[in-house]
Amino acid sequence: MISITIRAYPKSNIMLNYKSTFISFREIDDVLWNSIVPYLPLRKTHTGRPRANMRKLMNGIFYVVLTGCTWKDVHRRYGSKSTVHRFPLYLCEHCIYLKIFNGLLNKGYDLKKIDLSHCFTDTKDIPAKKGEISATMDTKK
Repeated sequence: MISITIRAYPKSNIMLNYKSTFISFREIDDVLWNSIVPYLPLRKTHTGRPRANMRKLMNGIFYVVLTGCTWKDVHRRYGSKSTVHRFPLYLCEHCIYLKIFNGLLNKGYDLKKIDLSHCFTDTKDIPAKKGEISATMDTKK
């Protein structure tokens, strides 16, 4: 936790205290990385500029998601801000996020880490009483 004291006016005794708690961020460990690697695109051949380190890019994506910072505030150790921003766009366009999610989900089932015996659903997906179709159900058809 960090505490910052700010003077409200240059020559006054009024003080404002600001306390902030930092979200702890841990980079991807080897076990998770080895689960993600098979779904990522292969490295380019030796023509053109070499591809950035994908582990650093994934850490940069997770850093933005977990801390809530903007793409331009990504630390340089994860790559350039434009590269870190373009990489998730590429992953979305090629459905790689979905493949990673399904792979991790299946692995969770195999390891018996996921238990669906207690599940909840959002009520917006349940049809309205008396047979009326809700607006959200109508758009899904």
